[in-house]
Amino acid sequence: MCQISKLKFCHLSLGEIEEALKSFTACLPSGSDICLDRKIVIEASNGLQKAQLRKYEEVVQLCEQSLESAENNSAADRYDDSESVKNYPARLWRWCLMSKSYFYLGRLEEAIEWLEKLEQAVYVGPNMYGNRILESSSSLAVTVRELLRLKSAGNEAFLAGKHSEAVEHYTSALSCNVDSRPFTAICFCNRAAALQALSQISDAIADCSLAIALDGYYQKAISRRATLHEMIRDYGQATNDLQKLISLLEKQTEDKPNQSPTLGKSSKTKNDLKQARLRLSSMEEESRKGVPLDMYLILGIEPSGTASDIKKAYRKAALRHHPDKAGQFLARSENGDDWVWKEIAEEVHKDADRLFKMIGEAYAVLSDPEKRSRYDLEEEIRNSKKKGSGSSSQGTPSEAYNYPFERSGSRRYWKEVRKPYGNSYHQWSEAYHRYY
Repeated sequence: MCQISKLKFCHLSLGEIEEALKSFTACLPSGSDICLDRKIVIEASNGLQKAQLRKYEEVVQLCEQSLESAENNSAADRYDDSESVKNYPARLWRWCLMSKSYFYLGRLEEAIEWLEKLEQAVYVGPNMYGNRILESSSSLAVTVRELLRLKSAGNEAFLAGKHSEAVEHYTSALSCNVDSRPFTAICFCNRAAALQALSQISDAIADCSLAIALDGYYQKAISRRATLHEMIRDYGQATNDLQKLISLLEKQTEDKPNQSPTLGKSSKTKNDLKQARLRLSSMEEESRKGVPLDMYLILGIEPSGTASDIKKAYRKAALRHHPDKAGQFLARSENGDDWVWKEIAEEVHKDADRLFKMIGEAYAVLSDPEKRSRYDLEEEIRNSKKKGSGSSSQGTPSEAYNYPFERSGSRRYWKEVRKPYGNSYHQWSEAYHRYY
């Protein structure tokens, strides 16, 4: 193998993409029979460029398609030993690139599978190229194993009903790494489920929003956030989430014929779509009733909570969900995709701002003795009607025009009645800045 060809594999194994591309380009005009042919070099170069653009699926596909041809063209670099033949640079650097691609795709189980194959191959037939490639992948292997361990521990704790412990494990996984956006989204969504079980609904909504910002196609996170919005009776936002979910499911159904899906998966998608449409119809009906938000659930306190409990819960929630602090730990990736993280940050800030205002509105009502008394009375009347009729309805349409607090889907009415009862928004905003 020519020195230039050897050099490119060193750069590849070290992740030095630009230098590797220069070596590929220099190798093209050499005409050497033992150098990769022009087609494979161009494919490999394109694969590296696609990796920079985060087209990881294409990188994996390209590596698989070009492996056999690349090995045939680098036959002179083979060892005589039958075991060591696995150690060709053409094979090893592809395994390395595939493991990284699977990591960024959030498919960590497949990433560790390729990393273990790489480790085994180098162990059986060590050489300079293999050792360098393995060294460049060692930190990734450590990270992947730790993330999988923490996720598994969180799942086991959740299934055992140890929800606080599950939150701790998922939080540890999130603190380890955020470069694999799909996997990070999964951890947020799983932690949201544990927080929901702990009745920390605002925290759970925030986690679902982070998951969706990281992966806009994450159906489970969208569905879970719709459920959480329904729990606090924010039917307008629940409707928005369900509409987004239905749009994704419809597109998935349309794409299925071209993907030759299994019968089971196709049937599940259709059933999920049917259920989502039924949920949407129910949420739209509830939204029209103008039922007020569940102020106590938003702050995470019991209706019997004292004024001190309300203030403490508000301060904790306001500090945690302030828009300027939302998603701060999502450190900017060093992989050249700043524009992606900028979009994520904007989405996170928008969702956090909405949640922060909702928390403030809940505090504005519950911190005022008169408003809280009226709110509690309305809740008692509504619950009595539900018990008497056996209906799941949470209010009547006429209440939308008589209740002085915000209702899902009736923000204009809230603005109109806010002034006669004092500028509540101004009050809780002042309270926040006074405490922080």
